[in-house]
Amino acid sequence: MSKIDNYLIIAHYHSKGLIRKDFLNFLKKTKKIFKKTILISTNIINKEKLKIPKHIVTIRRKNIGYDFFSYKIGCEYFLQKFNKKLENKNLFFINSSILFVNSTRTINAIKSIKIKKNEMWGFTKSYELKEHIQSYFFSFSAIILKDKDILSWWKKIKPFTKRQAIIDKYELGLSSLMIKKNVKLCSLFKKNIKLKSINFFQKINQRFKEVFLKEIKIYKKNPTNYFWKDIYTRYGIVKIELIKKNPKKINISKLKKILKKKRLLVVDALDN
Repeated sequence: MSKIDNYLIIAHYHSKGLIRKDFLNFLKKTKKIFKKTILISTNIINKEKLKIPKHIVTIRRKNIGYDFFSYKIGCEYFLQKFNKKLENKNLFFINSSILFVNSTRTINAIKSIKIKKNEMWGFTKSYELKEHIQSYFFSFSAIILKDKDILSWWKKIKPFTKRQAIIDKYELGLSSLMIKKNVKLCSLFKKNIKLKSINFFQKINQRFKEVFLKEIKIYKKNPTNYFWKDIYTRYGIVKIELIKKNPKKINISKLKKILKKKRLLVVDALDN
């Protein structure tokens, strides 16, 4: 059986051009599991660039578009440099919108992913708007890029200025394309998926139905918000948006204590 090599493409952004300490710690550990890591940064300043480990290819680009435009540039670089035997390569994509609270857990979670050639994997699958793998982290076999429709989709990515356009066309669009091409959407985190599939009403007493109904409906919402504790516990990550904005007003008092203990609750560090 041929050895499979893993390649990582990272989309980095910080409004001040900085490399967060948690992010840098994760970068240092990527050498353990990736043949090559390609970091695409929009805004990184020179003194911060010097901090990046030497095993990482760093590409600085203009600050236009969002993470998918960085993913596109990273994918183009990969295809230019490592285009032989794509069937023996896996591609992983991750962006800096997550806080690596425990990067060892994150690395171990990535190592546990076993990609088949007709699968796309992520940490989390969301059913908000429509079924999709959340784009802060996803992966697939590079052989998929030999499909002319999928390759064309990547080549046509544009640097849109509106975040919702990126979500609609690229985050949701990529998963829709994969489904159309009979690529299965798989995720490590499954709690929200189980809530979707289990028919509680055949198993529980009438007086508990209202409680379970509320729980079942959560599967349609963003899992990185509503299941943050499970995701942090298993994969060592937290979405920065949850800490900074907490758009759904979720109780994150326990999370703040965790971050304070780890000295990660710093405004500049979270300025993404």
